[in-house]
Amino acid sequence: MIKSRLFWVAAIMLAVIPWLGIDIAEHRLAWEKDVREEMINVVQSVYDLSREQKAHILDNILERNSTLNMLIYLKSLLVLALLIGGVWLLIKYKRATGKIAKPLALTFVLMVLFTGAKFVWALTLDPQNKKIKFVDIDESEADLNKIIVDNFKGKVVYVDFWGTTCGPCMAEFRDFTKPLKDKYRQSGKVGYLYISQGNKYLWKKQVDKYDVEGTHIFVSDEKYARLFQDAVHDTSRRILMLTYVIVNAAGKIVDTDAKRPSDSKALFAQLDRHLR
Repeated sequence: MIKSRLFWVAAIMLAVIPWLGIDIAEHRLAWEKDVREEMINVVQSVYDLSREQKAHILDNILERNSTLNMLIYLKSLLVLALLIGGVWLLIKYKRATGKIAKPLALTFVLMVLFTGAKFVWALTLDPQNKKIKFVDIDESEADLNKIIVDNFKGKVVYVDFWGTTCGPCMAEFRDFTKPLKDKYRQSGKVGYLYISQGNKYLWKKQVDKYDVEGTHIFVSDEKYARLFQDAVHDTSRRILMLTYVIVNAAGKIVDTDAKRPSDSKALFAQLDRHLR
């Protein structure tokens, strides 16, 4: 084991770089989804919004744009500083000891460990909001009916099929989901099931980021397709994100093409019909 403080400072500086690189990539992805795509959606009037609603969303977009760009620039500068500092310290260590092969190997191992810790931390993330519930299912046995019975007995359930890199899905979470939850919070008669596919590393982070209250499950692409087709009662229907289904309190699927949260007036009417 190398006992030089010079080496360990250099190794830790370099090992942190991949961790920050992942952060920068996530910020860039968030910018694409939260700023660029959302700006296009507003300009093209994808959502049927009033002028006041559009102004509110645009204000949020500009705020996110400023925050994300600041994080990207600051972390990029930090990466550059760590890289220069780490390499300089390794060069000093080599000049002092004449050794470099073993230090480089240990630095690489440390980088791998730091990166692995980053992924493990993301996959085991516990949400701060206790109304967010992550559920593991046995894909070989679970079907939509079983998931509903196990988690939502006696409730009307709003089922959301989404993907971890789906821009419109993020927009619904960010700008329109909270009013839906607020409307039915006191009654306690509506449950929310979110079925996701895509990147499992991003899954919990997206849910926590947008504070999406409800029950969340992550499944493989194959299982997602089966659950989707069960939900819409059509094995030939094209699998699409931004698909919503309503299940009544008896556990029966009653709306296979429910409205999205952004179409709040129509969605509230659908849900209210099954709450009577």
